[in-house]
Amino acid sequence: MQARLAIVSAGIVWLASTALALSVTGLGRAQEAKTTASRSVWDGVYTEDQAKRGRTRYIQACASCHAEDLRGNGTAPSLIEESFSFVWGEMTVWELFVQIRTLMPSDRPNSLPSQSYRDIVAFILQSNKFPPGPTELDAEPEALRQIRITAERREGSRP
Repeated sequence: MQARLAIVSAGIVWLASTALALSVTGLGRAQEAKTTASRSVWDGVYTEDQAKRGRTRYIQACASCHAEDLRGNGTAPSLIEESFSFVWGEMTVWELFVQIRTLMPSDRPNSLPSQSYRDIVAFILQSNKFPPGPTELDAEPEALRQIRITAERREGSRP
C-alpha cells in the first residue's frame, strides 16, 4: 500500500512539475499544437541510428530514475505506453524535447548536448512503437513544432 501511494505521489509531483515547466516556458498550448503541427510521430520522424544513439544516452543519463525499460522506478514516471500518451498526447515533439532538456537529468538539467536530447527523444519515440524514417529529428525548433504526438495513427500518416 505504501509503495502504491509513493508511486502515485511521485506521478503527481512529476505531472505538476511538467505543468509548471510547460506554463513557465510558454509551451503549454496543446490547442496551438493541434492547429500548427503538420506531421505526426507516425510519419517516421527519427532514424533507427538516432534511436540507437538515444538508447545509449538514455541508459547513461536517464535509466537510473526512469528504469532501463522506461517504465519508471517509483520516483520517476513511465515514459511509455498509456503513461506517455496521457501526458504527451496532442503535444508536439518540440514540447517533449524542451521538457526533457529543461528538467533532465533532474540533478543537472540541460547538461547534455542538444543532439543527445534529440537522440533520447528518438529513443522514447521508438520505445513507444512509433516508426522510424529516413531522416533524424531536426535541430530546428520550428521543424520539431510541426510534429504532433498522437496515440493513434491518423489519416494521411505514412503506413
